[in-house]
Amino acid sequence: MEGLGSVERVKKLRIEPVNAGLVRFFASLEDIHAAPAGPELIHSLSIEGTISLPELEILSIEPKANYQPFAQCSATVEPVRRLVGTRINAGFREAVLTAMGRTRGCTHFLALAMDVAASHTLTLFLRMRGSVPFEGRGQPEGAWIGTGLGFEPRLENACMGLRSESPVIVNAKAFRETSGKTD
Repeated sequence: MEGLGSVERVKKLRIEPVNAGLVRFFASLEDIHAAPAGPELIHSLSIEGTISLPELEILSIEPKANYQPFAQCSATVEPVRRLVGTRINAGFREAVLTAMGRTRGCTHFLALAMDVAASHTLTLFLRMRGSVPFEGRGQPEGAWIGTGLGFEPRLENACMGLRSESPVIVNAKAFRETSGKTD
């Protein structure tokens, strides 16, 4: 494979608030071969749509195949639309696989659809940021994550840094108790 250049995948997900109950998402994926003779586009796909808050239900979704390598790939757009009505929750991955996994769709659109699950985290950030200033690294986490727990109790134990016994969650719970923001 020496002398063939490299291949790069670039994925993006952007969340924009529309109003208190709605966000718009834009997701894109490009595979590019950095060939010795110059760049070669392999895939270029995008999806955009809307998600309701706080339900996290996909209200609209529109896939776009900017470039796919085979004519048969054009049929992979329709399965993405089956995600309308799907909620981003514990069953999201299975719902996406059922709608468009394996020969029912395209692995590249599948990767993009799975990335839409991050809308939950990014939307939560925006909701938290609308309530309190963002506490960057090195600042006490109490108010920031404490506010987040008010919006999404499942933040606790969502990852290693947010384990119940972590200083982040201990400080967040203390903030909630002292500020009167208990569930």
